[in-house]
Amino acid sequence: MIFFQLRLCHVVALVLATSCNVIWAKEQVPLHTEQNSLQPLRKYSWVRTFASIGDSYAAGLGAGNRIDWSCSRYDHSYPSLLNSKTFLGDNPNRTHQYLACSGATSEEVLAKQVSALDEDLDVITVSAGGNDVGLSIIMNQCIYQFFMSKTDACENALNETWSKIEYDLSGNLTALLEALKPKLNEDHGRIYYTGYARFFATDDEICDNVTWAVWSYESQSAKQFLTLERRKIMNDMVQAVNKKIEEAVHKAGDQVIFVDYDSYVAENKGRFCEAGVIEPDPNRNGLCFYEWKTVDPGYTALRHAGDDVPKGSFESDIAEWTNKTLQEHPDWKFGPDEEVGLDADKMREEQAIGDTVSWLLPDFWKRVFHLRPAGHLLIAHLLMSKLAETTPKICGSETGEDYASLVD
Repeated sequence: MIFFQLRLCHVVALVLATSCNVIWAKEQVPLHTEQNSLQPLRKYSWVRTFASIGDSYAAGLGAGNRIDWSCSRYDHSYPSLLNSKTFLGDNPNRTHQYLACSGATSEEVLAKQVSALDEDLDVITVSAGGNDVGLSIIMNQCIYQFFMSKTDACENALNETWSKIEYDLSGNLTALLEALKPKLNEDHGRIYYTGYARFFATDDEICDNVTWAVWSYESQSAKQFLTLERRKIMNDMVQAVNKKIEEAVHKAGDQVIFVDYDSYVAENKGRFCEAGVIEPDPNRNGLCFYEWKTVDPGYTALRHAGDDVPKGSFESDIAEWTNKTLQEHPDWKFGPDEEVGLDADKMREEQAIGDTVSWLLPDFWKRVFHLRPAGHLLIAHLLMSKLAETTPKICGSETGEDYASLVD
């Protein structure tokens, strides 16, 4: 058992930066290995019914190829990886309900996704809570300023988020988990709840003079900067959300397991504003989150304006803020590092039609602050390590034989 856990820990450390561009190990060897070359460490034949619910982090927004339009699910998300031959194996009878949806709050996950789940599930993965407390609003008010509000808008957003974390989040998470538990196989079903990772390093003050405000016509004094103090506050919020999730998981009992990947990203310098880095640096080796011009290995830059976006999604927030600014300032130019002319007339003609919102920006803006493929690979391996801890209790002596074969 100890050998197996050590081997899993080694694998997690080894693959952390795959497609974040390098492996962090004693030798920083570039890795462009495809997902299917990583062989599974054991069989998980007991996982026959598997479901994945949650927000844009569970949907894998921007990671790989888009496999669902209305909820922005991608094929390099950790749920998609888990359901592959590489991870859970090639059981032809395994079913996977993939219901995660970009922009979903935990209340929306409860109302729209949990109600659609099958019964008697062996494994459920969940990511939810960030949208409950308005983290995307902070991204707008305190970082990109897609829509310019009053000068105190950032502080107001931070205060409102702290209030939601303190007073609202725990109840939302508990309600979600209590509704999920009856969906499990009563003998061995498990829920694996993933947290979030802090976005910023706080080792130096180089980023204090960096602004990612997107409109070139803003006065310099109106722009928000990535100061050390601001970065620490936003990191503290992520940790506070993770703590609430962990507390709710503990309260829910042994059927629910918390999966915390934050420390792996931090220890391996996968965040924005790492020491000595001059931002923006969207394609630096090791970066685990998307900046606006990040290009993953094997993919081309997404410079064109893509399809309009579904209402209620993370992307639609960006679109609506941007469109609102253009309505008020049609002559403004977009772009924190190079100006991009946006067709304000197209936006005013289309507006929000049906279930979509006009998208005028280069497509790479749809996924900012979301995990790149290596981040999802990390989570998938951590989930496998949690499954390994559970499997002996479920499979009995059969598991012992598998473990023995690993030692051999």
